[in-house]
Amino acid sequence: MRERVLRLAERPGADKVFGARGHGFRLGPVMSEEQLRALEADLGVDLPAQYRSFLLHVGGGGAGPDYGLTTPTLGDGGWQWRGIGLAFSAQPTTAEFAGRPFVAEALQSELAALEAQEPEKDAFAADEEFRRAYAAWDAHYEELHDAQEAGTVFLSEQGCGYASLMVMTGPHRGAIWEDLRPMDRGIEPTGLDFACWYRSWLDRTEQRLET
Repeated sequence: MRERVLRLAERPGADKVFGARGHGFRLGPVMSEEQLRALEADLGVDLPAQYRSFLLHVGGGGAGPDYGLTTPTLGDGGWQWRGIGLAFSAQPTTAEFAGRPFVAEALQSELAALEAQEPEKDAFAADEEFRRAYAAWDAHYEELHDAQEAGTVFLSEQGCGYASLMVMTGPHRGAIWEDLRPMDRGIEPTGLDFACWYRSWLDRTEQRLET
């Protein structure tokens, strides 16, 4: 698979593939077993098997769907996924955050209920009372909104605020979900595991470039 990906850079029209200018069909170095165990120690759970195999045999990050895959990187604060080698910025994810429980489904129900409780100015006798109530409501909404990402890795930037996430904990572990919050749709499952998601991108790209 690594050879298939790297060969794409040599094909005419490769730079016209969506996202290719972000990753250039470059793959980072594969990770060692020792590095993976250290990453899992910070994460608090084992990496999903398909993704672990990818890191061990294909590459640590780089070429992939949309603007490319983030890379597990060891820094002063421990392991985190960053957009190493990608031309466009990518949201970092710490291993500690990725190892938290994934509760996006439950939070979406809470958010829907909270939206129905948004304070209305006409219900308050004084403006200051309304401002305090709205500030408290808004802070709680933002807390739940951001908490939907817990238990996932920000894996690939799609552009315009959309992203592909990989679930790291719970019953959906190893599945790819999409962050569709810019269109007010929350974080939703794609129905694909990591291997299907990545291979589908590779097959489509090879077909387009007639490899």
